[in-house]
Amino acid sequence: MTDRGRLPDDASKRARAFLATGTAPVPARPASTVVLVRDGAEGLEVYTQRRHTSMAFASGMVAFPGGRVDPADTVAPADLDQHHWARRLGTTPQAATGFVNAALRETTEETGVRLHASALRPWAHWITPRFETRRYDTWFFVAAAPRDQEPQDISGEASAVAWIAPREALDRAVRGEWLMLLPTWTVLEELSAYSSAGAVLGAERRIDTITPGWIDDGEHVYSLPPDDPRYPGDDPTPSHGRRRRTGP
Repeated sequence: MTDRGRLPDDASKRARAFLATGTAPVPARPASTVVLVRDGAEGLEVYTQRRHTSMAFASGMVAFPGGRVDPADTVAPADLDQHHWARRLGTTPQAATGFVNAALRETTEETGVRLHASALRPWAHWITPRFETRRYDTWFFVAAAPRDQEPQDISGEASAVAWIAPREALDRAVRGEWLMLLPTWTVLEELSAYSSAGAVLGAERRIDTITPGWIDDGEHVYSLPPDDPRYPGDDPTPSHGRRRRTGP
């Protein structure tokens, strides 16, 4: 079995304990992630961060800038069309405002890059598996990195950062050099099909709300998306299976 979706030991313990004890899942908090893309010398590149091992969530993992929605994020600035974003994300105007503002704020706080809402393109929507004690309802956005702004770790949350081709990032994960959660792995797989930032930003996508399930092979626990034939189908999240289509 590939290491795609393989959970770290601590997460595997939580998953096994969750099933053994029948613990009720905690609510998923709204969050946003931004995948910065650019055209490199050899094609598409994405900006990645390796989170410090001391971080409470996804410690030591390679991920993209992002974080949870704060209450202040749900207040719309005058130049944000709440109803436009509500239609694109399939949610309420207030919730959509929170996702968009959190995406912009977190990008600035973690990388120093300032974006406008018009730069964001919805890419994916993931909800953390039920067994986790920290759960997030996360919208992933893609955005072109402004040519006059170079992202860097200004939050202190990353032990390393890199611009890298999506396929090379996946190869490092396969070799065991990088650890990443299933949503990050899947987004990189999807982006590896594109040759340029422009192609990514112009992509027509149907976005599914994905809540992974998991299986235990006796040695390791693996997180699985619903389209995996091994998916156990044990997550009754109301939004499971809901499909949306968003344009560029």
